[in-house]
Amino acid sequence: MPKTLTAKQDSASGPMASGSTHPNVLRRNQACHQCRRRKLKCDAQRPCSTCVRSHAHAVSHAPAGMILPEGPECTFDEVASTSGAQEPPKNRYEKLENRISELEAMLKDQTPPAIDTSSQSSISPTSAQPQSPSLPTYAGLTNSTNSTPSTFHTPNLGLPQSYEPSSDTFTGVTQSPKSFFSLVDTHPETVKTPDAAGIVSEFQGDTTSFLSHDFGYDVIWPAWPRDLPSPSLVRHLVETFFSFHPHASRLFHVPTFVAALNLPPTHSKFPSPCILHAICAIGSLYTMAVPQTPLPDKNMPAGDIFGGRYRQKDHVESFAERQVKLAKQASEEQLWTGRRLLEGVQALLIITWWYWCQARYVAAFMTIAQAIRASIPLTLNIDSTFSPLSDSIRTPSLMPPPESVVEDEVRRNTFWLLYTMERMGGCSNGWALSLDDQDVLQLLPLKGVNFEMGATWSGSERQHAIGKDILLLHPEDQVDSFNLYIKGSILLSRVKSFNVRFRAKRFMGDPAYIYSPMYAEVWEKNSEAQDVAADPRRTSRFIEIDHIASMFRQSFPLHLRNPIRDGRVDSHLYTASLIPHLAIILLHDPYAHIYNPGCVSAFKILNASRSILELIYAVWSTSFDVSLLDFFCAFSWFMAGRVLGRFWQAAQDANCAEQILTLRTEVEYIIAALARLGERVPLANRYNTMLQEVAAKANGMGSITTI
Repeated sequence: MPKTLTAKQDSASGPMASGSTHPNVLRRNQACHQCRRRKLKCDAQRPCSTCVRSHAHAVSHAPAGMILPEGPECTFDEVASTSGAQEPPKNRYEKLENRISELEAMLKDQTPPAIDTSSQSSISPTSAQPQSPSLPTYAGLTNSTNSTPSTFHTPNLGLPQSYEPSSDTFTGVTQSPKSFFSLVDTHPETVKTPDAAGIVSEFQGDTTSFLSHDFGYDVIWPAWPRDLPSPSLVRHLVETFFSFHPHASRLFHVPTFVAALNLPPTHSKFPSPCILHAICAIGSLYTMAVPQTPLPDKNMPAGDIFGGRYRQKDHVESFAERQVKLAKQASEEQLWTGRRLLEGVQALLIITWWYWCQARYVAAFMTIAQAIRASIPLTLNIDSTFSPLSDSIRTPSLMPPPESVVEDEVRRNTFWLLYTMERMGGCSNGWALSLDDQDVLQLLPLKGVNFEMGATWSGSERQHAIGKDILLLHPEDQVDSFNLYIKGSILLSRVKSFNVRFRAKRFMGDPAYIYSPMYAEVWEKNSEAQDVAADPRRTSRFIEIDHIASMFRQSFPLHLRNPIRDGRVDSHLYTASLIPHLAIILLHDPYAHIYNPGCVSAFKILNASRSILELIYAVWSTSFDVSLLDFFCAFSWFMAGRVLGRFWQAAQDANCAEQILTLRTEVEYIIAALARLGERVPLANRYNTMLQEVAAKANGMGSITTI
């Protein structure tokens, strides 16, 4: 995981650090808003050279049909003209202290005589201040080295009462690659907070009325939800979630969510507690600010799906487990009462991510089923174009129409993330899915850049789930890595539907599932099957799915063929690159005759497994932290290792020394990769144990040494 800079390191490296005498260093808030938000160097010209270059690059690389402003967007703080030089920070702090003293004197004058004013002296200056509309940043992320905790608030971390954190518990905070909260200007003279609708509300007033978190004051709202951790910790976990989780910036519109988080807790657009509880749970996976959830008991069988039965009676819940329980309780209450329904479904999705990461298969299956079924009365699964013909069965959505393009796209992304979670989580079992593909009539998501900008769709006809050749046709103005990730989940859904429903479809006489003589000798001429007509591979539906899986990655646009560029890994594109190889394994593995040299299915699953292995080699050749990948990668790696283990066993039986050495090395490499991923993701640790059992069997129950 990326390391965190401590408060001292962060403050020492900033532009206000003592000893910094570089002539080109700008004063605080002198750079333009755009360079401050993007953490880029600014020359304070109007417009600055950085914004001019960015605008020129955007114009030259703009997709067809996109409307861009004529000039660069470069805005600065409105600073009143002064005759002298800028006042040093020390004097500004002294002015704040003087102002605080004046306010204390005013409060004493306004205090009724009946109240004992002697007790006022015990109250810290911080507690006497009006509440700030900007939540304080977690101490490990601020530039202040002497943050003063509030005297009237004890941070509630959601931990058991018996837990006593050590002095260094909060020193290993994960440093985010960028601060999403820099979108809100925290200048002490003017605090600008964009609300959830995108409108900027400007609060003018004295500096003491709106204290910025940069000054180290831990001021909280009195109406802060009781069961949530302290605002500073929530803020840190939210920032960690948006920085490291691959789907966070698609499930929510980041600027809108950050603006809502800076509103009072009593505001209607403040994030629902169930959302914040769920984000705290999933965000704790990527930080050391809170204790991590213990790994599953080593004595528990690798394939057991009920891990809770092996817990001790005196088991103490971890921070994440408590947050998940609170999130699930709050989300279900919202769904039952009909309040903030979309946020309730989003919270269930985040909870499912945590369950899946922790290898709690049954809990994940039940929770995602509840969420995706709840999305149907919210009409998240259907676009308005595909409404029913009869007015008598046309049921209105339980949610009001979206207020903006951003809200409409957030609803669409929420459904597709629900869909992908169920389809990918269902690959490892034969359980029925909760929503049929024929009931998915939703448009595909917009490109990420359009979603972030809140742009409306003005291009050609937009692709939808039931479009023709949707898996092999990728319009450049609509496709990006997330779009391919969604299409990959649709491919997995078709594979599972074939495997689960084949016998029922054949019994019903579906022509696509009936044996076709034209495919009699496609896979192997000397078939070991007693009844060739009973072989599912000799049906038109199998041939169709196999063709799509084989051509899926080759159909990617050229600029989306490689998920790793310049040492950076696109998690969505990396997972989308794994999916077609896994689909081939899931499709052909039941019919592969390993000991038959003429079996095409055996040849295809071996090539698919080694293609997955090449992608493991590629991601390991970088400094990228593999624990930031999608959790689905663990299952893909395991399936590749299991197939290679089958061939390893066959090579042992054939006494082929060269193949034994090659296959053993490949399996051990995948075991090592799962072990690395399992350091943070318990799901990968479970698959690592299962693959070690496969390797031990292939090796004649001998010891397996991992690299």
